[in-house]
Amino acid sequence: MEIEKLNNNWRLKNIEINFKQGYSFEENPEKKLDRYEGKITFENNEQESFTFRVKPDMAKKYIDLIAIDIVTAATGLGERLKESLGLS
Repeated sequence: MEIEKLNNNWRLKNIEINFKQGYSFEENPEKKLDRYEGKITFENNEQESFTFRVKPDMAKKYIDLIAIDIVTAATGLGERLKESLGLS
C-alpha cells in the first residue's frame, strides 16, 4: 500500500470568539458562567480543513491580546462617526 505525501501547507482560515451567557439551570458548571468561547479553523491548498474548540480559558488569552486595540479602534470609529455627522 502506497501512502500519499501529506500536504503541510496549512494556513489560518478563521478565528471566531463569541460571548456566551451563563445560565444557572445548566448542569455543566462551565456553562453556568458568562464566558468567551469559539473555534479556530485551518485549511490547506487542497481545501482540507480542521477546526478545534477555543475553551474559555484560551479565549481569555486572545481577548487580553487584542483588548487595547479594540478600544483604540472603537474610539477612532466613534470620532470619525461624529465628524461625518458634523457633531465635532
